[in-house]
Amino acid sequence: MAVTAGATDALWEAAPGRLRSAARAVRTLRSERGVYFAPVRHHSPACAVAVRVAIEELRPSVVLIEGPEEFTRLVPDLLHEATRPPVAVLSLDAGAGFYPLASFSPEWVALRAGQAVGAGLAFIDRSFGERSDEERAVSGQEDPFARTLMSERYLAHSEAVATLARRLGCRDHDEVWDHLFETRPSSALADWRTLFDDVFAWAALARLDYEQSVLAADGSLDREARMAARIAEALDRRDADTGAGSGAAGSGAGPAGDAAEASRGPVLVVTGAFHTLALVEALSGAPDGAAVRDRQPEAGYGAPEPDEAWLVRYDHERLDGLRGYGAGMPSPGYYERLHAAHLRELGLDDTPPGQAGATAGSGGRSAARSSGGRGGVGRGGAGAGSAGPVGPGALAAEVLVDVARGAADRGHAVSLPQVTAAAEAATRLADLRERAFPGRTDLLDAMRSCYVQDDGGIGGPGEPERPLGLAIAEVFGGRALGDLPPGNASPPLVRDARARVQAVRLAVDDPMPRTARLDARRTPSHRERRQVLALLDFVGSGFGQLVSGPDHVAGRGLHLVTEEWRYCWTPLVEARLVELVHLGATLDAVAVARLHEAEARLTESASGSGGGASVDAAARLVAQTLVIGMGTHLPRITSLLRTTMDTDRDLDSVVSGARRLLGLWHARVELGAQEHADELLDLVDQALATAAYLVGDVGKVRAEDEDAAVGTLIALRSLLRDTAAARVHGPGASASARRRAAEAGAGTAGDLADAVDPGAAGRLAVVREMGRLRDGDTTAPGVTGALLALGFTDGTVPDDVLVARVRGALSAGADPGIAVRFLGGVMRAAPDLILHTPEMFDAVDGALRTLEADAFLAVLPDLRRAFTWLRPTETHRLARRVAERTGARVEQVDVRVALAEEDLAVGLALEQELTAVLERDGLAGWGTAGRDRRGTA
Repeated sequence: MAVTAGATDALWEAAPGRLRSAARAVRTLRSERGVYFAPVRHHSPACAVAVRVAIEELRPSVVLIEGPEEFTRLVPDLLHEATRPPVAVLSLDAGAGFYPLASFSPEWVALRAGQAVGAGLAFIDRSFGERSDEERAVSGQEDPFARTLMSERYLAHSEAVATLARRLGCRDHDEVWDHLFETRPSSALADWRTLFDDVFAWAALARLDYEQSVLAADGSLDREARMAARIAEALDRRDADTGAGSGAAGSGAGPAGDAAEASRGPVLVVTGAFHTLALVEALSGAPDGAAVRDRQPEAGYGAPEPDEAWLVRYDHERLDGLRGYGAGMPSPGYYERLHAAHLRELGLDDTPPGQAGATAGSGGRSAARSSGGRGGVGRGGAGAGSAGPVGPGALAAEVLVDVARGAADRGHAVSLPQVTAAAEAATRLADLRERAFPGRTDLLDAMRSCYVQDDGGIGGPGEPERPLGLAIAEVFGGRALGDLPPGNASPPLVRDARARVQAVRLAVDDPMPRTARLDARRTPSHRERRQVLALLDFVGSGFGQLVSGPDHVAGRGLHLVTEEWRYCWTPLVEARLVELVHLGATLDAVAVARLHEAEARLTESASGSGGGASVDAAARLVAQTLVIGMGTHLPRITSLLRTTMDTDRDLDSVVSGARRLLGLWHARVELGAQEHADELLDLVDQALATAAYLVGDVGKVRAEDEDAAVGTLIALRSLLRDTAAARVHGPGASASARRRAAEAGAGTAGDLADAVDPGAAGRLAVVREMGRLRDGDTTAPGVTGALLALGFTDGTVPDDVLVARVRGALSAGADPGIAVRFLGGVMRAAPDLILHTPEMFDAVDGALRTLEADAFLAVLPDLRRAFTWLRPTETHRLARRVAERTGARVEQVDVRVALAEEDLAVGLALEQELTAVLERDGLAGWGTAGRDRRGTA
């Protein structure tokens, strides 16, 4: 960094004493040791331009960059011609941390420009694996996949920066930065010495707000100790190579190709500006640098540890500081354009096509204007003829037009006069704020003023999305997704997953969420696509999510034909895949490892004391195996399932698992599981045989568990019928079996046995046990009622038996609670019986009429729940019957009342109080008259 004499020295003399000493140390280090500091803000276009100009002028021998030192081995991949930013280096060690690089990041520019002049390149920061949890979480991100290694929280929360913002009339530290640095004309950015002086002063003032103990606690001092040591080592190596005690260079070394000349060049250090003060003090021997120097080991740090780090694609959404990125500049899409406009203005835009990202420029729709004024023509050069505006002044008009076009595409029309007015407003705002050209906040303020046509605004966090807001987010936020070269830059697992996704023609070239609507039952290509989506979902990549359609693993929506997936290839997908590399190099290998983990959990459950493994859980694993296309591993899992059936004592688990297996059999074509169809039905038969042994236990359930038990029995009865139909109509069933089953209807036990042979014995055993349970004297009343209703609908219980059992259960003198539980079982299993069986209606009506008031109120909640199993049309028909029986009007009975439990409690308490008052006044008959006319409602 250059600190010149004269006016600049006078400004430094007004600074705090520590900063004045640091400024002198900077000058000394440059002149005596040949070390230049480039204090930057991460992802700053202004700093990126200055870094490039500085490197081309100084032609340093070495460029040292803030970043975990294990990243140095990835430099060749970062410099590969196929690497297109934004990309990120992902560190993994008990967590994950991103080091993003955009085309306008000073670190990225330092790598590329350093390579161009033949400089050595190295990262010098403390290894990610050595950092504590507090250091890793310094960005404040709870999501471990969104943690940044470039946190700027100290600058954002600095009191000095906040005071400066108030004095300048800026809203936050981002606008302060824009005002002081990003709105400088291109020519001022080319004066890199002045820019870096100013950035150094800005960050050093912010650093003075923090005590050394705070910086020590979060690991900043340890990191700075490592960086200072690596800088000193680089200086010593350079001096040893040249045989000279001083590596100073006036304006740079010779041509990049001359290795001997290049080795005598200076050393350029590119770090976050917050660290520069500490590095300068540590290297110059200043007393304030002792806190850093004392942390350095006497023997040095040695060679960098080969910690795990990989390159992943990154995107603007995660880079955007307004969307949660801890070290992000807001609006990366805008800043990418601004950086490109500066380069064109300076004639430095020699980037190959496609390297600058997706949003840098738009074909020169706006007139070229210089960055220094409002109407000059940018000078020529290498970038003058390239696409896009020349200079940031011309960029403003292009941005306003692009936002207007994006809003119009979304239904928010913006007229040409509005665009013209916005351009004029942005220019005048920039003049008022003493800026060289309209910056980010000037453009946003102008659009709010000129593009908003109602009181809806542009939307934002916590507000509804609006077309104008979405257009601004697209243009300012950007949507670029980087790319990486083939080879070892990213792990084999990431490459395999990306290839699998591309093979089924799913988009991976941008980070925009997309929807895939699939018909896997009738379209083979959709089947393959669904399998890849399910496979990536199973391994936990976060790539896609099933939104609707048949979910064979969860057992939902199996009646649906089409399915809908939402998917998006983002850096987080690659990060999660990188975390899985220890499980295998391909998706299939990782999936197999995941299956083994699931099997181990089931086996552990079976051998533990927690009740054993679940048939339903094992069946779920079978479903998962088929859905992801791993049918070759099915024999091992089905063997585990068969073993589990011998130990699981939960009837609901057995029935649920069997239903899941039967669903897989029905979906055998869409799952590509035709070869496993017979085995799936055999598993269902074994599950039914197991169920026959467990049915008897259902009759012993407690009152509070009756509802669940009845639900299980209904599901079991449905499973019996569906399995019989599958055996008749499935593969291998004979024509005679189909004919006999069609004639029998697969209804009674004898019919079930006669229909087809495989599995019939097990189904017959279940029917027999359900009959015994139905006729048992100790069976829970709700279970008895449900089994009677099911038997009646299946034809195994005659009409007279049903009526007699119902009358007996609901007769006068029966316990009201038991009677209502019995009725609840009947209504749950066959709710329409009360409409089609007059004798049952009469029995229910008579039982309710004989109840005392207190008893009626006690069972009223259970009665209400029992009648909820009726459909709305059936409820209306029942209300009409009740009205005819009681003499009331239908509209008085068929009333929808929305009352909470608290409302009911208040009403009951009020009724009791009113009754007590009437009795006190000798008017008790008034309170009982209405109850005497009570019907079944």
